[in-house]
Amino acid sequence: MNTKPMNTNMTELRQSPDNVSNASPSLEISDPAVFAKIPLVSVKMMTYNHEPYITQAIEGVLQQKTSFPIELVIGEDCSTDRTREIILNFQKKFRSVIRVITSEKNVGARNNSERTRKACRGKYVAFCEGDDYWQDRHKLKKQVDHLEGHPECGLVYSSYDVYHCKQNKTIRDFIRYRKWNIIENPKLSDYFGNIRPIGGNRVGILTCTVIVRKNLYDQIVESDPYLYNDEHFLMGDIQLWAEFINLASVHYIPESMSTYRVTEESATRSKDMEKVARFKVSVPEIMIYLCKKYNLPSDIRLRFEENRNSSLLNLAFHTMNEELAEELMKTKDRWSYLELLKYYSIKNILLYKIFYTAWKCKNLFPKKYRDWW
Repeated sequence: MNTKPMNTNMTELRQSPDNVSNASPSLEISDPAVFAKIPLVSVKMMTYNHEPYITQAIEGVLQQKTSFPIELVIGEDCSTDRTREIILNFQKKFRSVIRVITSEKNVGARNNSERTRKACRGKYVAFCEGDDYWQDRHKLKKQVDHLEGHPECGLVYSSYDVYHCKQNKTIRDFIRYRKWNIIENPKLSDYFGNIRPIGGNRVGILTCTVIVRKNLYDQIVESDPYLYNDEHFLMGDIQLWAEFINLASVHYIPESMSTYRVTEESATRSKDMEKVARFKVSVPEIMIYLCKKYNLPSDIRLRFEENRNSSLLNLAFHTMNEELAEELMKTKDRWSYLELLKYYSIKNILLYKIFYTAWKCKNLFPKKYRDWW
């Protein structure tokens, strides 16, 4: 770990607060004398090595115009850059709002998320990762107004902008840009039917736009620890939104209030193709688990099983796992030409090198083939 010692001036350093699980090491940096005793909204912000982005993420929360108290609970997982230093400087200046949940050792994304969730005290929890931000100063007010007036509603989300860091390009109001037909209060079948095979959902729910009821959030996560364990699945949001849809009504606000930042390195994107391949396997595995859990129609489950097998073949290619490739070839009668090329590349090192070189030049291929790599 490459971090500077914590400066606890003007804060209270509390070890393992009562509402944070003792399963993971946890230090809270906050000032109980001045922060809101009963915040209506907790903003849960997960961060790790977000030095270039964290300031904008925090400022997007601090600029919110509300008539109710809020808290910003930041889960900082021992970043190796200046992320922690920046966060602690903000905490000193905004002691009535910011609480920092951290530790002396890295605990991993799953445990960091869990201890931060348990530290949230609000009736509602809004989400903003440390590399995203909110541009609408009235985001929380608009969403809370709906939740307060509709007790049957468990989740509110909105449209969003997408900012591509490498290209310095912003796509405004992404849902409108994509011309997605958002279904008000979708059913599970609507949600599952619109999940793209390579990940991301067509219903339009994106983490940085979401606010939920805390009691339902706790109920969902604690009722099925296996589903929210990153040792099994590499995502925690697709399944979470699915289970909210199953328990309560969901409301969409057709305004872009948040910005999703596309970086070169994240949980979903990486130059490490094995990491990307494992992620793409995890998405259909989550959906298969949920299909069985909620007894959804077999045709939906079969579609995700086929995609999982294609994603596993992709993983076998990037890890040169011939045994896995052989097993996968038995799972269906017909494979695409590109999938067969991957299979034979695993068995022939010369063909593999040629194909791998083609992958490195994938941007020269038509767009419809790029995600296949």
